[in-house]
Amino acid sequence: MRKLWLVSSLSVFVSACSTFDTRAPEEIVADRAQKRVDALMAGDYAASYQYTTPSYRTTEGVGRYGTRWGGVGMWISAKVTKVECSGADSAGRCQVALEVRYRAARFEPTTTFLSENWLLIDGNWYLYQNLAE
Repeated sequence: MRKLWLVSSLSVFVSACSTFDTRAPEEIVADRAQKRVDALMAGDYAASYQYTTPSYRTTEGVGRYGTRWGGVGMWISAKVTKVECSGADSAGRCQVALEVRYRAARFEPTTTFLSENWLLIDGNWYLYQNLAE
């Protein structure tokens, strides 16, 4: 009976460890940030909203979040170009640089750069949204 318990416990431990993401914080944040902007460009504000901090989601709904990104319909492309993390062991806060190409009305496509702050909260990375903006 004791061997069965040990084998069961070991298999649970191994499966839990296998889901732990061993990539560098910069890689994880780049992936999450790109998925968020891809969802924005697809018009899926609900999916993009899930990448915001839990505290933001308790104060602002997905509808209000979507109004902040109303101009995304003009975006031609958006890509993460750089991620820099700081804090203890490079965990805690990351600065994300995005390159966005867009076309406004009848003008030629233009490129702009956006900067985002991402925070590590309870083991996951989230976009920090300033409520004052």
